[in-house]
Amino acid sequence: MTQNKHNIRSETLPGPSLAPPHPHAQRRRLLLAAALASAGAGLPARTTRAAGAYPAKPIVLIVPFAAGGPTDVLARVIAEGMSRDLGQPIIVENTPGAGGTVGTARAARMAPDGYTLLIGNVGTLAANATLYKKLPYDILKDFIALGSVGDAPQVLSARKDLPVSGLDQFAAYAQAHAKDMNFGAAGVGSGSFLGGILLNDRLGLKINAVNYRGAGQALNDVMAGHLDYLVDSSTTSVGYVNSGMVRGVAVLRPKRIAALPDVPAAGESAFADLHYDIWNMLLAPAGVPAPVVARLSVALRNAVAAPATRDKLAGSGIEAPSVPNQTPEGAAELLASEVRRWAPVLKKLAITVD
Repeated sequence: MTQNKHNIRSETLPGPSLAPPHPHAQRRRLLLAAALASAGAGLPARTTRAAGAYPAKPIVLIVPFAAGGPTDVLARVIAEGMSRDLGQPIIVENTPGAGGTVGTARAARMAPDGYTLLIGNVGTLAANATLYKKLPYDILKDFIALGSVGDAPQVLSARKDLPVSGLDQFAAYAQAHAKDMNFGAAGVGSGSFLGGILLNDRLGLKINAVNYRGAGQALNDVMAGHLDYLVDSSTTSVGYVNSGMVRGVAVLRPKRIAALPDVPAAGESAFADLHYDIWNMLLAPAGVPAPVVARLSVALRNAVAAPATRDKLAGSGIEAPSVPNQTPEGAAELLASEVRRWAPVLKKLAITVD
């Protein structure tokens, strides 16, 4: 390298009045140019690596339901917050079908590079592990839990002309008219489906489920009077209830929620133990490098805590998960425990899907 420095000094380009350089000098200049490129390559390479640190391109977030449902609404709010933190767009792609298993299976097949994420809930992630006899993925082995992103109270919403308020009145009416009633759900295994069957079980009902590709579509049919009711996330129900498009019958919690102060809670009825929330979680395909998982985890927690996120979700009743559940470790523990919790419930009801 010392010799190259000497050559740099001795081969300064001559002025225009001098004769063209000797061929040997031209060769040395070519070698010099190559040396400069080689010597300088380290710095641009380091700069490129720094600039190309994860994420270096847009990220896809798969929502296993149709647009407009509660999972989709929450996903878009969280995606916006994480995009700001990561400096890259997060593109929401809806892949509905089979109670969320179509979109989940798609996510499981994607490269574990951190550029494909999945959002799921208690139904698609925990209950489906028991509901479906054959799944092309193992939710506990084929995914990495990144963190919970929101816990949603569940609301029993009915067509606006259903003459009931509160669970006691609803139970009495449904027991008398069960054979003529239907409830909506976003597919077998979805959170709304699980809410419907839990309601059936607790209130001693036998009411048929009509499954849609998303809870938003089911809620539209409740609003139109084609369905009698739906157990759905406050994320989407609040706006419809407050506008009078559907009747808010009950919130499946011990106490009323601020977003629906006039809707009775299950805790005010003879079914006070009927408490059902839906947790939502972000995941990535198994094998994503640890530094990428750590970066996504930071972005997720920052998005959940951001005032803009809280402002957008406050009116829908969505609550921030506990701090431990916002971490990969806490989310993994939650997911495993919920898979175990739902297995005996679903087996008791003898509900399975081929």
